[in-house]
Amino acid sequence: MNIFSKLKDYNSELEEILDRKYFSSSVKNLLLSMIYKIENSYNDYETIKRVVRKKEEFLTELVETISKYCDNVKIVEPESKGSEILQKNKVLALTNEKERSLLAYPTENALLYAISDIVPKYFYIKNEVIFKKTIQDMLVEGYNTNNLEILVNFNGWSWDTKSKSIGKYINNLIYQNFLFLVGENFLKEWRNTSSNKIDYFSEIEDRINSLDKDNQFLIYMCKILYAKVNEKEKSQISIKLKEKSKELAKIKDKDKFLENMRNKKMKLTKVLQKIDLTLSDEKVLAKEFKKRNSKLDDDKKIGSIKIFLNMLIREREQTLAEFKEASDLSLPVNYLKYKAKLEKYESIYKNKEAIDKDIVEMEKCFLKLMEQKTLKATTNNEIIDIIYILRYLKNINVSKEYQIKDIPVLNKYIDKILKIAITRACKSGIIKIISMDINKNYEIIKFAIDSTIIDLEEIKVYLETEKDELTVKVYDKEIFEKEETQKFSGDKKDIEIKLKKMIKLFN
Repeated sequence: MNIFSKLKDYNSELEEILDRKYFSSSVKNLLLSMIYKIENSYNDYETIKRVVRKKEEFLTELVETISKYCDNVKIVEPESKGSEILQKNKVLALTNEKERSLLAYPTENALLYAISDIVPKYFYIKNEVIFKKTIQDMLVEGYNTNNLEILVNFNGWSWDTKSKSIGKYINNLIYQNFLFLVGENFLKEWRNTSSNKIDYFSEIEDRINSLDKDNQFLIYMCKILYAKVNEKEKSQISIKLKEKSKELAKIKDKDKFLENMRNKKMKLTKVLQKIDLTLSDEKVLAKEFKKRNSKLDDDKKIGSIKIFLNMLIREREQTLAEFKEASDLSLPVNYLKYKAKLEKYESIYKNKEAIDKDIVEMEKCFLKLMEQKTLKATTNNEIIDIIYILRYLKNINVSKEYQIKDIPVLNKYIDKILKIAITRACKSGIIKIISMDINKNYEIIKFAIDSTIIDLEEIKVYLETEKDELTVKVYDKEIFEKEETQKFSGDKKDIEIKLKKMIKLFN
C-alpha cells in the first residue's frame, strides 16, 4: 500500500463532499488545507499526548461532520463588519446547529473549531446535579479546544508549547484533567451517547474514589465553575445551593432528623395503602375519580377513568421512591453520606477563595490522583505513557500568561510524581541508569526529558565532568537540543554511562 493512500483517500472523499456543497473556493481550499495539516501533524500529536483518538477516527469524524452538519460556511476577515459578532463573543467561530451554518475567521484553526462545535454532543448528566449545565458547557468547550490543539501546537515537525488559542483556558484545563483520569474512549462514549441509562458523571466520581476516597477534585471543579458562570446562571445555581444549605441546618440534629424520617415513612405508608386500595377496587376507583374531578376546574378535569388509573400508578411509583429515600436516609451510614454531600454543597455556596487559589487546589487534587495512577502502573508501556503525560501536563495553560510549570507548588508536585515514574523506568530497564546516586540520576534524566523533543525515545545524552561540575548535553537523535552544567561532588565511578560519548537514554 502506498504510504500516502490514507491521505489521498481523505482528500478525495472531502473533495467529493465539497463538490456537492455551495461553499466558496476559499472555504473549500481552507478545508482541504485543514485536513492536510492535521494529517501531517497527527503522529507527533499522538506521540506527545498519548491519550488521543486514532488519526483515522479523528479525520473520519471531521469529514462526516462536514458532510452531515455543514451546509452553509461563511468566512469573514478580522476587523471587518461581518466579524463583529465573533469579536463580541471572543471566539474563532460561531455555529447554528438548526441551520447547519458556520461563521468563522478565514483560518484552518477557526474552521476546525467550528466543525468541532457543530457536531452533536450529549454529555448526559442527571437533572438533580446542580451544576449539570455548567459541567456540560465546560465539556463542550473543552472538547472543542482539545480538537484545536492539533493545529495550534503542532506544525508537522515541532511541538510549540507557547502557542495560544482563543479557547477558554480553565474549561480546557478541566477537560484535560478528565481526559487523563478516565481516558479518551470514556469521554467519546459520554459525548456520543444520547441515552440517560448510563450515569457517566457518577462513574467518574466512583473512579476518583477508587484512587483516593477523600479527594476533593470535583468539589474544587464546581467551585471554579460556579465562580466563572454568568450572573443569570449563578443566580439560578445559588437558589439551589441555598436550599441545600438550609437542609443541612435541619439535619444537623441527628435525632430530630431520624424522627422526621420515621414520621415521613408513616405518612407515605398511609398514602400507599390508600392508592393500593383504590387500584384494587373498581368502586373505590370510580368514587375517587369523581371526588378528584369535583375539585378541579372544567378545563383541568381528568378525561377518563383510564387516564386517572395511569395517574395513580405514577403517583404510587413516586411515593415508593420517596419512601425508599426516607428509609435509606434512616440508616446511620446513609445519613452520614447525605450530611457530607450537603456539606460539600455548602462549602461551594459559602466559598470566598479567589478562583486562582481554587484552580491550584483543584490541580493539587488532580495530581494526587495521577500519583495514585503512577503507583498502580504495572506495565512498561503504562510507565512510558505516564512520563510523556507528566511532561505534557507541565505545559498546559491555566491562563494566557501562565502554564502549570509556572506555578511552583504544581511544578514541584509533578516533579515528585515524575521521579517515581523515572525511578521505576530505570529499575525496569526502560531508561538507562545514568548515575548510582538516585537524586543525581533523576536530575540528569529530568533535564533531558524536560524539552520539546517529540519522541523521548530518540533522546541521547552526552556527559563530561570537570572538577566539581557535570555538563549534560541533550540531543534529538544527532541534533543538539540543549545543555546544562550541574554541581557534581560525587565520584566519577558513580556515573554508569561512558563520559564524552552520546548515549541513547531509552533502552
